[in-house]
Amino acid sequence: MKPGILRVKNLLQQAATPLRGSAVSRSLFVRGLALVYLIAVISWWVQMGGLVGEKGLVPAAEYVQQVKDYSLANDKSAFFLVPTVFMGACSDLVMNGLCLLAVVLALLVMAGFLQGQALAVLWFLYLSLVTTGGAFMSFQWDMLLLEAGLLAVLIAPWKFRVSWRQPDPNVPRWSWWLVRWLLFRLMFFAGYVKLTSGDASWWDGTAMLFHYQTQPLPPWTAWWMQQLPDGFNQFTCWPMLVVEIIFPFFIFMGNRMRLIAAVGMSGLMLLIIATGNYTYFNGLTMVLCLSLVADCYWPGSWLKRAGIGLPSKEGPQQKTMALRDWLGLGFRSVAGIWLFVASLVVVSGQLVNGGSLKSSPLPRWASNVYDGVAPFRSVNGYGLFRVMTKERPEIIFEGSRDGRRWQEYRLKYKPGKLEKRPGFVAPHQPRLDWQLWFAALERQYHPQSRNASWMNALMLGLLEGSPEVLDFFEYQPFRDRPPKYVRASLYLYEFTTLQERKETGRWWKRKVQGLYYPEIRKRD
Repeated sequence: MKPGILRVKNLLQQAATPLRGSAVSRSLFVRGLALVYLIAVISWWVQMGGLVGEKGLVPAAEYVQQVKDYSLANDKSAFFLVPTVFMGACSDLVMNGLCLLAVVLALLVMAGFLQGQALAVLWFLYLSLVTTGGAFMSFQWDMLLLEAGLLAVLIAPWKFRVSWRQPDPNVPRWSWWLVRWLLFRLMFFAGYVKLTSGDASWWDGTAMLFHYQTQPLPPWTAWWMQQLPDGFNQFTCWPMLVVEIIFPFFIFMGNRMRLIAAVGMSGLMLLIIATGNYTYFNGLTMVLCLSLVADCYWPGSWLKRAGIGLPSKEGPQQKTMALRDWLGLGFRSVAGIWLFVASLVVVSGQLVNGGSLKSSPLPRWASNVYDGVAPFRSVNGYGLFRVMTKERPEIIFEGSRDGRRWQEYRLKYKPGKLEKRPGFVAPHQPRLDWQLWFAALERQYHPQSRNASWMNALMLGLLEGSPEVLDFFEYQPFRDRPPKYVRASLYLYEFTTLQERKETGRWWKRKVQGLYYPEIRKRD
């Protein structure tokens, strides 16, 4: 064999050698991601019928048919417009079957069976749910799960059974760095968009004076945080921004600095979990943080009890690669390079446009690379809480038999009854409640808004007494028969003070602002 060819072969084989000292973290990452998939799928499954089922607010079957009609009229591929398994069939039976299959696959990965194969199918199944979930599946953590899930396909071993005692898969060295790069982008831009948004409250720290009571679903711990002195809450803004903006750069330093970054980022996620309901997002971020923890930092006694073997002191052993290994390396290399270039397009666009994902300054060929993966929602821009919400408008649905005396419906998770203690619901995400938080920020119903279709369906469902719609509410004032009139009022909610709660027993106080959705009535 010629020296040049032999040199290239040795370099490729070295690249295929697992990154030294990451065996345990990789194994935990793969299994942890499967757990997040399990939580996300079950959370969606229990509310899917009422949201996008055949009798849901925005039936997925109707949307899929619209895509098919558009693709035929414009001579385009329906699959590449909306990649989903539901292009073949989209019924309640099929959607429930898909969720069941996803749950089984997630459990298989956690148990160590067919990890690479199962994660590949899981990614496509969850992509199918996201692309047909409309506004209810449009959150950043859904895109983050898809991106992390696709990277996990490049990392997980494609074997029938992977033992905890031999967790190190034969994957390229750089694959682990793609996960770290994702974590960097997620955390850095979380802080970057705040400081470039033009919202002065992030610069003077006053954002945290509003955060606890204006977040989508605050738990009771947020009420207590709101009672702390303003100076303390204002101070806490700065450590958070340090973790989001400075700590991500530790990822590109040595093992010790990466460990500091992992501890800091995970600590921030735990604090958010303790004072908010942000679904599986914080847990997923902590799973990504595993990519920063070298095996030498895992407690030896814990590893021994768990049956996890640390890599040998001599490091990974070179071995002759079979044809299957070479093919796998080639596929992973092409996919990894494509995803990395696409992510550079996203990052450059966000840096140039103050955090917003718009046009990229990179050459057109790089943008074409991004355009090729964009429909699959697996290379994304991130940046939560760009502008702090200063007030808490709430939509309260009301019904009446005579058009004069109105009675309130109460959602299961949103603030409604003033005496009801705010609760914890994460990692479950009640997606209608979340979308109503966004809708309320508009202050008034707009027929042309992105919320119009499902809001109209929700109001009509209340008017007709639809079981699928009523299932979203914990209190229904018209159980015997539906009301003749329905409307939605807008209120401003605030946490009570310690003194106010002592006197009234209420967690909330509110002021009426007017109508959000005008009164509608049944036809006689």
